[in-house]
Amino acid sequence: MMKTDKVDNKVKNAYLKKNLGKNILPLSNFENNYFPGTNPLEILLFYKKENSLEKLREGILKTIEHYNIFSSRLIKIDDKKFALQYCTDGVVIKILPLINENLNSINLDDILKMIVHVKTLPGEPLFAATGVQIKDGLLIGISCSHAVGDGISLMLLLYACNCIIEGKDFSFPSTQRLFKGKPVRFDKIDKVFIPRLSEMSIAFQNYVKNMSSMKTYTIKEHFSDEFLNKIKNEAKSENAKYMISDHQIMTAFLLKKYHNHILPNTDKIVLRIPISLRDIHPDIDSLYLGSANFNSFTEFTKEEIDKMSLPQIAYRLKESMINMRCENYAKKISFLSEYGLEINTDIIDRTHPPYNIETNIVSSNLTHLSDLESLFLGPDTGSVLYIGLLIQTGFTMLKEKSGKIFAQITSRYPFI
Repeated sequence: MMKTDKVDNKVKNAYLKKNLGKNILPLSNFENNYFPGTNPLEILLFYKKENSLEKLREGILKTIEHYNIFSSRLIKIDDKKFALQYCTDGVVIKILPLINENLNSINLDDILKMIVHVKTLPGEPLFAATGVQIKDGLLIGISCSHAVGDGISLMLLLYACNCIIEGKDFSFPSTQRLFKGKPVRFDKIDKVFIPRLSEMSIAFQNYVKNMSSMKTYTIKEHFSDEFLNKIKNEAKSENAKYMISDHQIMTAFLLKKYHNHILPNTDKIVLRIPISLRDIHPDIDSLYLGSANFNSFTEFTKEEIDKMSLPQIAYRLKESMINMRCENYAKKISFLSEYGLEINTDIIDRTHPPYNIETNIVSSNLTHLSDLESLFLGPDTGSVLYIGLLIQTGFTMLKEKSGKIFAQITSRYPFI
């Protein structure tokens, strides 16, 4: 399609009709509602292994030949509708100069400021990797738009990339949401599809401004196997039906410890826990790339949180999960279209309380995704140093190695 100053709807629609499902994938209704203009998912990894940055770069590019959804830019295809455009230059890889210091001497906040941060805006690339050599290894910063995929999607990419670098077999992604056509150069996309931010609605501009200015703070809490087993035994003693998971225990512990600090201006809290449709929807592949989550929710008053025992809180979370984590509910709220997963936002809006930054906490269990040994990053070879999600208030559970689980607590208020 030739680049011009003005393209009428007939030509625009003809271009979309020709390329939809090939090198253009429209966002789902859910993705359109929540992801444009938002901050990216970001991870900072430390590798002790003696791999060169160039080898890592080649590994990422080779992986994205198969996981091509990550090589895309956002385009605007209608008044309030966006899509992913497959591009030859949809991936940004940046190599920083050597930092002649050991990891323990480096300020990670300085590194996070130096990595490429993608933006979910028209024309912008949606995936970036930044690498820097330090004295005792490599630091790798990953920034990925939620419009491309969720945390599971990113971990599938990183796992495949490590397999390729190590020369090992890897799983190919599901074809349910992949580009089937050929990529285009960004400068060949007509500018009618990539309006500047100043050309977007005032409401959207203000939303982007608020998102970009939102500052968050994080700390970590570590959980031992001994602590988790102790709480499980206490739960059984308290009530025989209190069969609770590690994630439910950790969430309950963090909720009791931090609720007054991270949500100081409310008397009621809504605790949301993401549920992956890959695990329960019969039509969704386990290696599906994209946003494939919905949230269970549990409501507490702060008075309840203070008075209830830890097992009581954990069991209430479990009951909420059981009610929603089932095949019938998954099929009721979602289905597979020719372009990928669609979520019935009308049902979600009717049955779930609206998200409110002043009252909501999101607790994400990424322990089965961030097991570094599965990414060839066992305790002797590397670690996850930071993970940044879309949420401003929440708990993110991660695992460094067997028996060593930690939670990252994210807040809009600094921890003293």
